[in-house]
Amino acid sequence: MSTSIRNQAMIDHRVYRTWLEVLFRDALAGNETWKQRIQVKPDQDIVERFAKFVERIVPVVAIESSLPYAEHLLIELIREHAGFKTPAFLPALTSGYWQAGQSKPMDARTPLVLSFQESAHIENSLQLVHAIEVSDNPVLIGCDRLGQVPLEFQRLIDLTLTLPVAGAQHFERVFEALFGEPLPADASEDVRWRNFVLPTDVQPPLRLGRSAADAARYIRGRVQERLSRLEVSDAPALDELHGLGAARQIALDLVKDIRHALDGRIDWDEVDRGMLLAGPPGTGKTTLAMSIARECGVKFIAASASTWQAVNGLGEHLAQIRTTFEEARRFAPSILFIDELDSIGNRETLDGHGQTYQATVINYLLEQLDGFSDRGDIVVIGATNYPEAIDPALRRAGRLDQLVEVGYPTIRALAKIYAYHLRRYRAAGSLAADIDCEALAQISFGLTGADVEFFVRGAARRARKRSDSIHQDDLVAEIMRRPRSENRDEPFDAETIHRLAVHEAGHVVMRLLGKNHGSEISYVTIAPRSDGRIGYTATFDERVSMTREDYLHEIRILLAGRAAERVMFGADGVSDMAGKYADESDLARSMQYLQHMTLKSGLGREGRLTWLTPDSLIDRDSEIGALEHTLAGIAAETHEAISNNRVLLETVAGELVKRQELDRDDLARIGAAAPG
Repeated sequence: MSTSIRNQAMIDHRVYRTWLEVLFRDALAGNETWKQRIQVKPDQDIVERFAKFVERIVPVVAIESSLPYAEHLLIELIREHAGFKTPAFLPALTSGYWQAGQSKPMDARTPLVLSFQESAHIENSLQLVHAIEVSDNPVLIGCDRLGQVPLEFQRLIDLTLTLPVAGAQHFERVFEALFGEPLPADASEDVRWRNFVLPTDVQPPLRLGRSAADAARYIRGRVQERLSRLEVSDAPALDELHGLGAARQIALDLVKDIRHALDGRIDWDEVDRGMLLAGPPGTGKTTLAMSIARECGVKFIAASASTWQAVNGLGEHLAQIRTTFEEARRFAPSILFIDELDSIGNRETLDGHGQTYQATVINYLLEQLDGFSDRGDIVVIGATNYPEAIDPALRRAGRLDQLVEVGYPTIRALAKIYAYHLRRYRAAGSLAADIDCEALAQISFGLTGADVEFFVRGAARRARKRSDSIHQDDLVAEIMRRPRSENRDEPFDAETIHRLAVHEAGHVVMRLLGKNHGSEISYVTIAPRSDGRIGYTATFDERVSMTREDYLHEIRILLAGRAAERVMFGADGVSDMAGKYADESDLARSMQYLQHMTLKSGLGREGRLTWLTPDSLIDRDSEIGALEHTLAGIAAETHEAISNNRVLLETVAGELVKRQELDRDDLARIGAAAPG
């Protein structure tokens, strides 16, 4: 190790050591019981009296502190005032074993130090407990809180000393001890930042040899910048969030309870301690949690379970979790948001390599959640896309016990989401008059608020490239994933464009012939998309159930593209477009609809009340053959319907060839003018 690195390590250690001494002295001085116990007099050093007490009584003392490894620093401090030998640091993780039978008895003047700040698991713990019981050595047990210590070790504890949470008065004393002069006066009226200084804020200016004034400015700036990241004033208000369903009312109830607790009208015990937000990606789980924090005016601490594990080794993984929870405690009242919670695993499904590792992580997370039981001004909100993958213990009462489903937004909600994300462009005068949020919502039905935000950004980019306002077509282009290239040359020849138009027109015509007369169509295009697909009809459908006729009509619509090609080009002129795109192709989806209707929904012609999958069929070939026969019959019906409406087919196809894109108004006009 180079001299500079060694000096830096010494400085960093000095900061933590000074911090520990300030907190330790306050803990003793503010506790009359402890002062009487160690028999300290006004003219005596309280640390020295504590050291003599430990040397004389040889107790097992638990040290509760949020300062990392406070017990290690403390034994180093009191060794200066007692005749202790170098301490023995006992194993607290699975990496070590306490083998009392093979160890030489330790000298009574060797203090033993045991830390539970990272894990409560110890290999051969009963042997270690017995060894401590029969030894004549003083023992310091470190922990964030006493409840973190396993019961077998709690029984050994004679005394507990709780170090205070560092505040402004502690920082001021630490600053003076390290920089040799008092903390300079702060011209700012708001000096609350002094309550949130960490040892790591003090280390850099001390390493660089900064003056007290420079160090104070640096520390203040660093702390204030960190505090600003915990503010969510730019998050949407709850009344600006749409498409949340029942989650909105649950959020409003939580906000009301937190406000009442902050005002002292109710106890924090009456506030829900945690909830689990579950729903597909992009549905607004993170935004909802941020909005709750904004509405309450509390700090927002964001974490991710997948980020926790993106470190080297179990120790660092647990340290990441511990740091997150400590931050939430430090900045309470606060909302602690943990995203991707399913990534830590479920102990009921763990197996193979890494099982012990993951189980240890889950157990430690549970310990941290339980540690909030005596600190009600922190609400933990977890989020997951897969609620079934969450360990059941995380859902136990007092933890993340309320499951809140956040689903896809309705068309009405999507329209409001578009209006919300477009509002700043409207205010800036860069939004064209042709914007129709309801039409955009209909095209986007089945997508999320995150998708809408992405589309708006893309539309703004298209408009900037033209030095123009955002038009409806810019947003539609983003929704349809239209390539952003400015090259307007057609990528296909005229014959191919005509075939694409005929195929897509077949789908449109069958919808126009349906009971809704195509009112569910919001947009149709044959323009190439960035994902490689060609031809798309956007529809909105908010049905929650379907009849047999509904299923049959959806199958006819899917088969209508192929039927249209057959009508226009003959049986030998039909292309393979109906079978492209694997599971999303027209033929694949037609068979999926038919299988679901016949085998799972009780809507087959025979009316069988069974629930089967193709793999579970007893006579699979026969059943699949019957489905194919039914599909062929539907295809024949579809061909006849399209053939009888050839003029309408040619009209729609011709418009698509000419314009390549048609909206619902275009289709309404075409449908109204069509014969019959």
